[in-house]
Amino acid sequence: MLASDAKSDRYAGPSNLEPVRPVLVYTASRIGLFVVTLGVLWLLGLQNPFWLIVASFVISGIASYVLLSKQRDTMSARLSDKIDRPKPQND
Repeated sequence: MLASDAKSDRYAGPSNLEPVRPVLVYTASRIGLFVVTLGVLWLLGLQNPFWLIVASFVISGIASYVLLSKQRDTMSARLSDKIDRPKPQND
């Protein structure tokens, strides 16, 4: 067996993170938008830390509402499926 065959066999199964992947993608995207907004506002001259954080939070929230709707819908569907799934009965 070639090394490349062994590598492809090893990664053939589903990931353990697959159930939480949409949540991680959405959260990382929100944090990324916040950091980018924070940096842009700081470069534009907003130096007061309180107002910098508040403005970044508001602007990134509005941007995420528009830009991350697909990720939010995917995350919402995944969480809804998890909540609606019947719990196993242990007798």
